[in-house]
Amino acid sequence: MDRSEKLLLVFAVGVMLAYFIMATPVMMDDGEHYEGFTESLARGVVDFESFYGFQGLSILSVFIFWLTGSHISIIITSTILYLLSLPLAYFIGRDFYANKRAGIYFMLLVILMPYVYTTMLRGFQEAALLFFVLLTIYGAINKKPWTPISWAYGGIVKPFSLVLFPLFSKDLFILRFNLNIWAVNMVIALTIGGLYLGVSYYQTGHLINNAAINSYEGSFDPGNPPPLGESFILDWKGFARVGANLLLHYRKILLSPLAVIIGVLVLWRDKNFRLRKEIILAILLNIVLVGSLTFSFSKYLLPMIVLLALASISYLLKYRWLIFLVIIDSYFIFAPLWNYYQTTFWNNRLIYYLPLYLSVFIILFLWKEKASS
Repeated sequence: MDRSEKLLLVFAVGVMLAYFIMATPVMMDDGEHYEGFTESLARGVVDFESFYGFQGLSILSVFIFWLTGSHISIIITSTILYLLSLPLAYFIGRDFYANKRAGIYFMLLVILMPYVYTTMLRGFQEAALLFFVLLTIYGAINKKPWTPISWAYGGIVKPFSLVLFPLFSKDLFILRFNLNIWAVNMVIALTIGGLYLGVSYYQTGHLINNAAINSYEGSFDPGNPPPLGESFILDWKGFARVGANLLLHYRKILLSPLAVIIGVLVLWRDKNFRLRKEIILAILLNIVLVGSLTFSFSKYLLPMIVLLALASISYLLKYRWLIFLVIIDSYFIFAPLWNYYQTTFWNNRLIYYLPLYLSVFIILFLWKEKASS
């Protein structure tokens, strides 16, 4: 990483930190349960029965609660994880394409996912999920033996990250000197998941005490959740919702549909694309998992969105003008979120769009650097 890229990375993280400092967190809905689990655990009480949801973020937030005593400790933890996601995205893009500009582009696409950090301010887990998705991808492309542990912990933040298994599955079985390290870490990974599910089942009588099971039917009683099997159904509507949550701006989606389409085209046309089969399989698993659910939100597609964003970098590097179209299209990602939340978290629209301005600045900076080199 040369000096200009290092400064650009630090500047991006600094701007986003200032962006979050200017925000007003407002704990809502599921966030109150995640925070409740954190504060209960900080007092030494594991309580899956009183607080529904996946609690991977809440477990991490215990340390922040001990340090700060803050009743928004999960939001503080998520903010830290999101800020760490920016350099992580840079390293993924750089290492995957062996190109520093690719790293900046991938970081930029992460910045252009406002759903992740907007819902973070109501106590939701998308920023934490993003971090573990990125960490697992980074580990997979660099063949890090700790990758299964990151993958498993991401699974108890939100289980959708488990679809990333194909990215590193081959490394578990290839005979090599460090095979034992991979095997040990996979055992640790399975132990993390098994312990989490086992304790949850012991306390609640269900493997997953999950509010979303009834999200389309009304209120949720955490003490009496329906069987997990009721979350799944074979119905075309679920898969139609997946398509809508990828492409229709008004549904408060994760990323520019143009970037998603570009990523699909790259995977379809470039037969030599790195990890192409593994990425396609992970994407299909995400589609099948979410399409089979009786409930569906765009955030459930975060793993495949990140993979498609990574794939899209191939064409964004080749056709430089495409990145401007992606930024323009991203305005229509921000707009529905602003219309929905209005001034709940940020005082006005101009402040809310700050990541868009940052993205334009980053691209202009890169073009200026190339022109002067």
